Amino acid sequence: MGDEFMFIEERKEKIIKAVEANLSVTVNELCDLFGVSEVTIRKDLNELGNAGLIIRTHGGAVKVKETAFEQSQATKEKERIVEKREIAKRAYDEIKEHETIILDAGTTVQELAKLIRTGEKNHLTVITNAFNIASELMECEKVELIFAGGFVRSQILSCVGMFTEDMLGNVVVDRVFLGSNNISAEHGLTTPNMQECRVKQCMLKSARKKYVLADSSKFRTNSLYCICKFKDLNLIITDDGIGKSYMAKITEKGGNVEAVKIES
Repeated sequence: MGDEFMFIEERKEKIIKAVEANLSVTVNELCDLFGVSEVTIRKDLNELGNAGLIIRTHGGAVKVKETAFEQSQATKEKERIVEKREIAKRAYDEIKEHETIILDAGTTVQELAKLIRTGEKNHLTVITNAFNIASELMECEKVELIFAGGFVRSQILSCVGMFTEDMLGNVVVDRVFLGSNNISAEHGLTTPNMQECRVKQCMLKSARKKYVLADSSKFRTNSLYCICKFKDLNLIITDDGIGKSYMAKITEKGGNVEAVKIES
């Protein structure tokens, strides 16, 4: 059952990539590509269409403009630096001395790690699965650093898989700070990678307080796997580029959003 589920989810992920690459696909093309029946492909397309990841057509599917895939760490590091630093400053205010926290992968969370390294708060324990976070903190004397290793995803400099999940699933921490590239009022937090989704879910389950750090460009986008709904989070910290109307939509779905002001 587990292997069958994995194949189905991998097929759906490949369908989305095919739509992205070709702008549109037909049912017949997908049947030939995967060697499965029209009934199976139509079911996949209907489920992806209902999730907002493709636009369903009579004979196949076309691309949804806002469907998102992962960028590399190097690309993300160059984008929206001012916003990320202001979001990190607000997140740093939440941390208390003597706490244990989990820091997820991501460039906004990396800005928080820099503040932890240079800030005045002492006696922190930080657990991370991200190489960029570990690099920021490994020589910081006021931090006890724990690395949750596993299968390495070199594109985003993080570890995933059963070893990472096992460790994160066996700790209890005060706070977790997640990064996210895909947040929508309709579907909550999503990611294009199944293993990344599972690791983030383990982080959330282990933490008493749950935060998401994401600049406003990460909103209004969906991806394949749902990490969590807004009701599962304590606070989403973003910048004022999100707009009040979209903040209101998230609030209606049970989310608590705070937008830091960015000086022009």
